[in-house]
Amino acid sequence: MGSFWSFLVSYPEVYLSISCFLCITLLRLIRRCQKSAIPVNWPVVGMLPFFLRNLYHIHDKVADFLHEAGWNSMVFGPGFLNMNFFVTCDPATANHCLNANFKKYPKGNDFAEMLDFLGGAILVSDFESWEYQRHMVMVNLGSRAFRSFAMSTITRKAGTTLLPYLDDMAKLGSEVELEGVFMRFFLDVTYTSAFATDLDCLSMSRPIHAFGQATKEVEEGVLFRHMMPPSLWKFLRVLNVGSEKKMANARVVIDRFIYEEIAKRKTKRNKESQGDVLSLLMKWPMDPSMSKQQMTLFRRDTVMAFIFATKDLVAVTLMWFFYMMCKHPHVEARILEEVKALQSTTLPGNLSVFEGDMLQRAIYLQAALLETLRLFPAAPFEEVEACADDVLPNGARISKGTRIVFSIYAMGRAEGI
Repeated sequence: MGSFWSFLVSYPEVYLSISCFLCITLLRLIRRCQKSAIPVNWPVVGMLPFFLRNLYHIHDKVADFLHEAGWNSMVFGPGFLNMNFFVTCDPATANHCLNANFKKYPKGNDFAEMLDFLGGAILVSDFESWEYQRHMVMVNLGSRAFRSFAMSTITRKAGTTLLPYLDDMAKLGSEVELEGVFMRFFLDVTYTSAFATDLDCLSMSRPIHAFGQATKEVEEGVLFRHMMPPSLWKFLRVLNVGSEKKMANARVVIDRFIYEEIAKRKTKRNKESQGDVLSLLMKWPMDPSMSKQQMTLFRRDTVMAFIFATKDLVAVTLMWFFYMMCKHPHVEARILEEVKALQSTTLPGNLSVFEGDMLQRAIYLQAALLETLRLFPAAPFEEVEACADDVLPNGARISKGTRIVFSIYAMGRAEGI
């Protein structure tokens, strides 16, 4: 090492040349970052700086990146963390992985472990288990009993809690945080649709219900797991600290509520049941080889998946819908004109609610909601894992174990689709 430094002292022009080369290379990379939407794959850290720099508008930046990269690209994380994945918004790739070669691309064990609080529910299951649960969900949630019960629940709660609250705030001239209102409202609606029990979450003067707070902490924990290397959050889980401790405590609260509802329903087995999810599950024929404990766990996992799959997704969609109405007042005027022509139920205070069957005639309203979902999908990405080596339609070679992320957000904004 001493001879190397003595060489540089003897020949300073070599040192100057190396320094200039490194500086010019760095400047070229920085200029490329500024001109191109495609992230630079830096030594050691990979493309991590791109994601950290654009954390608060990551979906827009990934959409720009994919549109410039030809809809498909490999993303490289820090080499020592094993966080590489393939990202795409190509419909041909989505069809190849999610339809034509569905069994080659399961969600994978890593994804199931990341969402371990769902147990063996449909959201994390694969192959035969997924097909069985998909059939069960389609039969039960597509039944007339559930559809009628869910629609009546939404109509009743909108008329008795949501509309009066918003009307009072309007009369007072107070600002309303729609995110908090919709999150509480759909927590109540989802819980009632699942258990036929009211939480009464929309009272904004009271703190959020314990069940709602627990679901929020679990969702925050899942987001942390998605952003961090698996080795880090698994280490925190072993130590039971930080977000993993909050997540574990929240799961205890959620399980307590769900198991209590299941226990109450077992005592009412012979009484007239309603169209809520748990009632339908109690009547669903189970595998005779399952123990009573396994049956209870299966019902718990299914109800948990229903709550997490519906609660926030509907609320988020409605928030973006009203945001878009504010940005496009002519669309708002057209929707108001359309719904005023529909028959509604008048409530005290000159408030009106519409039945679900009546809203099917509101074609323009449905189109506006679909456009909102295209621009701001409630689930902006989907991911699977290759269980074998494969070649995608664009010619990209995928090795076994590679995670493939589908950017639904970018797909909805791709002009060529």
